[in-house]
Amino acid sequence: MKILKGVAGITAAVLLLTLLLMPPERHVGRLLTLIYLHGALIRSGAALFVLGGVAAIWALITDTPRAWRWVAALQITAWTTWVLGFIVSFYPSYVTWGAPVVWAEPRTRMVVNVALIAGVLFLSVRWLEDRRWLAAASLLIAVTLPLLLWRTGVIRHPLDPVGSSPSNRLRLAYSIILLCTFILGGIATVWLQHKWEESSL
Repeated sequence: MKILKGVAGITAAVLLLTLLLMPPERHVGRLLTLIYLHGALIRSGAALFVLGGVAAIWALITDTPRAWRWVAALQITAWTTWVLGFIVSFYPSYVTWGAPVVWAEPRTRMVVNVALIAGVLFLSVRWLEDRRWLAAASLLIAVTLPLLLWRTGVIRHPLDPVGSSPSNRLRLAYSIILLCTFILGGIATVWLQHKWEESSL
């Protein structure tokens, strides 16, 4: 775990430096740092949700306590990362659109709906204490979330703010931010699974 803490510290430092040193955008200026962090957290959360679905298949096949701990850890980390991405969007949304949460924006409603539905599903898992329901919930989110991200339309939300940027430096900065948020989410998952494993001994 000492190595893991070291990697987490280095990753967090790289993330912070990238956010501080990335060049401002000509329209939104330094606000772009929060916009990119929001996008990276949402995408990392989505990736962790999908990995949770893959882990659920592994858990159904092996049916070992360790496999089920990985599924639960991934889902908790994915949900937390997803919600953090939503919270980070409050200030940029307020500055650019006049409100922290713009319900008329389809992407905003999608993010909130996923957070609420996933939260309810996993609370019901704790209530039912049924591993099969955990697997079903994990697979349901893993399959539907990529489709929602692909099919949900936009009104004011930029369709592809990174890909449409003419700046190679900004695209590189976003790639680093995305990689760092995903790595930190993965480290949190490993740490959580390790803690549960220790408590079960």
